[in-house]
Amino acid sequence: MSTMERLHYETTPPLRPHRATVVWLHGIGQAPGDLMAVTQRFRLAEAGVRGVFPRAPVSAPSLLSGLAVPCWFPQNLLAIDRIDVEGLLAVHRPLAALLDAEADRIGPGRIVLAGFSQGATVALTMALTYTRRLAGVALYAPFMPPDLSALLPTGRPSPANSDLPVWIGHGARDWVVPERSGAGLRDLLTGWGHPVTWQRYPGGHEPFAGVRASLPAFLGGVLDVTVPQVPGTGPAAHAR
Repeated sequence: MSTMERLHYETTPPLRPHRATVVWLHGIGQAPGDLMAVTQRFRLAEAGVRGVFPRAPVSAPSLLSGLAVPCWFPQNLLAIDRIDVEGLLAVHRPLAALLDAEADRIGPGRIVLAGFSQGATVALTMALTYTRRLAGVALYAPFMPPDLSALLPTGRPSPANSDLPVWIGHGARDWVVPERSGAGLRDLLTGWGHPVTWQRYPGGHEPFAGVRASLPAFLGGVLDVTVPQVPGTGPAAHAR
């Protein structure tokens, strides 16, 4: 079986009865552990939330080091508006199979797809094309081509997820994926009828950097779980 037929993944089990699942997609050059730290920070396992962390199945040379790094599809970070559509759609197939298996375990309406950077691109396009109703999607530093509709088979989200709740966070000092990318996506999805929670953070290009109360509140709301209050957390962001 090829890596593009089946995604390898790691999990964090819930510490209470399984109530929901978040599938986390890492960015270019990262590994599942980079997003496991996020779930641990928010104590999601204590809320009965299972974490699923697929590993990107493709390797491509890094512009910085020249070494092969994990990625969902080959991407030039100096031209983030150019998406390898064939590569993106190829990874949708094994990801959909993973979602189907998780939906059989807990139900599709108890699943959130979350992603950082290129992982956010994959998470959103997967969620908008998936034929079973999900609970929501959470994106940090997402980048999209000028025409997102061109990546969707019908040009619009699937009927099942046409009004899917979306959370978007972006760092104001992100020089890899500029804030205008996340803001533009926010405006597009809002125009399509999606309820969008937008959070602007002061940091740069790091996975869910500076995120505190807003994302756990979003996950708790769409998944109908009680996420424990993390001591010392507050909004720590600027909402539009």
